[in-house]
Amino acid sequence: MSVYQRKGSPFYWAEFWIDGVRFRLSTGETDRRLAIAATKRLKAEKKSEIEAEEARRAAFGGKEPPTLGYCIARYWAEVGQFHAAPKTTWNSLEWLAEHFGSETLLHDVTGEKIAAMVAHRRTIRIRRDKETKRLCEIPCATVENATVNRYATEPLRKLFRRARDVWGYSVPYPRWGEYLLPEPQERVREAHEIEETAIIAALGEDYGRLFRFMIATGLRSAGALLTWPQVDRVNSIARIRGKRSNGQERWYTIPLTRAALAILDECDGHHQTHVFTYVTRRAQKIEGKALPKGTRMPITDSGFKTEWRRCVYDEGIAPGFRRHDTRHTTGTRFLRATGNLKATQKLLGHSRIETTLRYAHVLIDDVRAGLEQMEASTTAARNTHKNTHTRRRKSS
Repeated sequence: MSVYQRKGSPFYWAEFWIDGVRFRLSTGETDRRLAIAATKRLKAEKKSEIEAEEARRAAFGGKEPPTLGYCIARYWAEVGQFHAAPKTTWNSLEWLAEHFGSETLLHDVTGEKIAAMVAHRRTIRIRRDKETKRLCEIPCATVENATVNRYATEPLRKLFRRARDVWGYSVPYPRWGEYLLPEPQERVREAHEIEETAIIAALGEDYGRLFRFMIATGLRSAGALLTWPQVDRVNSIARIRGKRSNGQERWYTIPLTRAALAILDECDGHHQTHVFTYVTRRAQKIEGKALPKGTRMPITDSGFKTEWRRCVYDEGIAPGFRRHDTRHTTGTRFLRATGNLKATQKLLGHSRIETTLRYAHVLIDDVRAGLEQMEASTTAARNTHKNTHTRRRKSS
């Protein structure tokens, strides 16, 4: 243990070792005798802190205590950053840390606190302040149950499950079914021809072209935002980036019809790399480079979402029809035309047939139509038999 003066500092600094770890701290004193006394005090405090931390770790088998902050950081490093929408995952985790407190142990996140969190989340929207970059809560009376489940309850459940099953903590495991809010069964919304025409007109030439391509291929908006290397015109196919699975990118291939190829032909020459672009309405400065009005820029998924809300949703065009329903529209039409669930699964890039079964209503409609045809045929046959029997009785 020693004290010394550092160049440029009026205070004496302390240097000491505890269990092979060296500490260098300012004593805050300008007198050497007071600095020596302060050094003894600092060493005792550090030793006490180390013993307390060791005792705390001992309670968890020598591992880092499972505070919410530690679990979130570890989950993000191992899983969250590889999700299909990592920003959304991070926002959900950050809000949970702020709500419960990052130093709160998972053991202390009781069922009562989870229920209170769910009740609170149902009354707010979460937005990031552009100036402070911090999350802020905005009162809202129209938060859907699915939003609360997806962005609050489910992320917390995943933290508990990974802490228990992967990291080996013996944490209490709540009955999550008690906290997940009921959601309506996902409906399959198909666009009518009039709605489709109205949406294309509202979106304009560039975004309308992307919408038409999504209808022609059944792709999600993110998957439809192709680059030219993904397009194989010779074999009339396109390689599509699907949703991530366990942090790994998943690719699949779709055929391009004449209609889809015609849309790609319209984009030819617009951009060297990206297929779908838009014309800027004003001059912009991106990455320090000034771009004049009328420059063609790649369409992004978030940009398309904003344009959809402005041109379609806010204008009341095709009420209840979402961007993702373009995929439902194509899947429904394809299944109705072919009756082939396996082919529909391949077209939509579903990894599980159960996901494709949501379109089974099309087959049910076909069965209903067949039954009605059968009933009509049976009724006609009965009437014919009845009329023939009546004529015979009259003739006799």
